[in-house]
Amino acid sequence: MKIYLNVFKNIFKGTLFIFLFILISSKDLIAKSEFKNEIIVAQRADAKTLDPQKSIDTISNRVINTMFESLLFIDENLKIVPSLAKSWKRLDDLTTIFYLKENIYFHSGHHMTSEDVIFSLNRARESIQTGYYYSLFENIIPLDKYTIKITTSKPFGAMFNYLASSGSSIVCKKSVLSLGEKFAQSPIGTGPYKFKKWIPGEMIVLEKFNKYHKELTNNKNLIIKIVPEVTNRTIALETGEADIAFDIGTLDRSFLKSHNDLKLIEVDAPSILYLGFDKTNPLFSNNLKLRQAIAYAIDNKVLADIVFMGGATPADSPMPPIVPGYNSNIKKYNQNVELAKTLLNEAGYPSGLNLDLWITNQSTWIDIATIIQDQVKQIGINLNIKIFEWGAYVSKTAFPKKSLYLLSWNVSSIDGDPALYPLFHSEEKGGSGNRSFYDNTKVDSLLLKARTTADQIKRHKLYGQVQEIIQEELPHYTLVYPKYNLGAKKSVENLILQKNGYVNLAKIYIKN
Repeated sequence: MKIYLNVFKNIFKGTLFIFLFILISSKDLIAKSEFKNEIIVAQRADAKTLDPQKSIDTISNRVINTMFESLLFIDENLKIVPSLAKSWKRLDDLTTIFYLKENIYFHSGHHMTSEDVIFSLNRARESIQTGYYYSLFENIIPLDKYTIKITTSKPFGAMFNYLASSGSSIVCKKSVLSLGEKFAQSPIGTGPYKFKKWIPGEMIVLEKFNKYHKELTNNKNLIIKIVPEVTNRTIALETGEADIAFDIGTLDRSFLKSHNDLKLIEVDAPSILYLGFDKTNPLFSNNLKLRQAIAYAIDNKVLADIVFMGGATPADSPMPPIVPGYNSNIKKYNQNVELAKTLLNEAGYPSGLNLDLWITNQSTWIDIATIIQDQVKQIGINLNIKIFEWGAYVSKTAFPKKSLYLLSWNVSSIDGDPALYPLFHSEEKGGSGNRSFYDNTKVDSLLLKARTTADQIKRHKLYGQVQEIIQEELPHYTLVYPKYNLGAKKSVENLILQKNGYVNLAKIYIKN
């Protein structure tokens, strides 16, 4: 009988253990299923690279920012706050000490130290794409394992803005050295998501990084799908194939606003869309009147009202109004067809001329190009529109001797230096940003003076002078200031689109 009692006790204990295990596991499963496991984001083009020190385009940086972090960060109030640096101290106008957080791990498992930070910033300094950010950096040295000192050759007004940029992302030194060129396709950062796979032209899959130093994301996977056609991105939202979609088209904006289950988020942005005149093209190099004729033939308000329908404002300066130092008291090119005809005649084309206009395969740009084509036809210019895939377009427009082209520029660092220096300084011709191959010694001097001035009011005045010269000489003609927008399911919570275009995709969630 005693044996039977012992057997019964053991069976009871075992049954109780199994019951408790099932109960605990069930609670765990319920907790895990509280949030949707996968967040799917649709964007219009594939990333060109996933290496932060080789990227200058918004599409690539959007993905990069989910995996990488910089020393500093620009928050939703456009203030500079700590990120991988816990604090910093300015010793004088040339010297700053940064104190690093000590609990940071890379996705590879390596611990972040000052060695990685110095390696990353030196790598950025040497990059063709991002080097102009750091031209005033003289020395970056370690003071200990978690402290670095940055010395500049002159006062650097935009330094903190640049240290918050994607180009200043901290990479794992060991991983970069071991992977070499493959790092761009197998990135390793410290961000809330880590790289899982990349199917070019189709999707990029990221997964939750469980050793992240801040609050962990509620989503296991982040899937970024490439959906080039603007209408298909909205359809993906409606059918549930996507939770978030960037760059909503003009007609779809009003559809989302009135939809019961979808929403539109739109903000003013530090962004411009411009028509470029390549100064290495003999047509444009020494013919200001031709450039002015084209500018006067275009009605920017029509572009803003018809193409963007409230999603952009007409431009009157090469710098967007949201950036400190914007100057609106400069030359205007309000549409004047008769004056445009006169200028075209004086430029040496009394019978008109034929030109190519290059654009990428974005519906908004196609619409803009079509309207510009119609507007300049009134003065005798026949435009042949040529459309290219985004990745090829970014590469193609970096080369000289091209025809007219459309491009956008986004100033995510919210400062006059990134708004103007890369686009107009003669040292930045080609891939860095100056794709008009513009060269003006006075502009170079003003930009350098503004860059090397710590007094922000003085910097703003200098940038005002640059804008005056640019608007007079027209190396490019700024058409509109597009707003940033995205569409999403109303069930997506904690979704904030900052005015610099940043969206923290790790903080969003969808409850089941």
